Amino acid sequence: MTIKANVDFKDAVAGLDKLSEVRAKLARSMAVAGGKVLRDEAKMRAPVGTDEGGSKNPGGLQRSIYLAYRDKASTTAKQVYAVSWNAKKAPHGHLIEFGHWQTHARYKGKDGNWYIGAQLAAPKWVPAKPFLRPALDSGMALAKEAMLARGRERLPELLAGGGADDL
Repeated sequence: MTIKANVDFKDAVAGLDKLSEVRAKLARSMAVAGGKVLRDEAKMRAPVGTDEGGSKNPGGLQRSIYLAYRDKASTTAKQVYAVSWNAKKAPHGHLIEFGHWQTHARYKGKDGNWYIGAQLAAPKWVPAKPFLRPALDSGMALAKEAMLARGRERLPELLAGGGADDL
């Protein structure tokens, strides 16, 4: 005995296509949630210089930290975001994160501005005050929790067809 069935899989295939679209949107939403946690942790940890300490823009580094989507590094299989600082707003952020050699004296002029003075007889090592790396270390568990919570919230919305562009 042979049983013949005529089954139309169009709806099932369409549903699978929808899942691949949902996957990328879900991954982006989850990555943003985790990235915000890490960005905020980095902002909290970023040192805020003082005018007396030679900072031309106290708090500039902290204000320049951002979360950004990396389009070129992202694929359909992975969504990449970065937490960093805007080097135009805080051009010396790398010196703070990694430390540096100070080769010249600095002084505050009568006008209240800071200037670079004479070369030091021996370069002085200025230790790092890292803020990004410790933010990643301490914030990863909270970031994962935020990502999972966002995923639980967002997946039903996406499957229902709502909130297509919201992250």
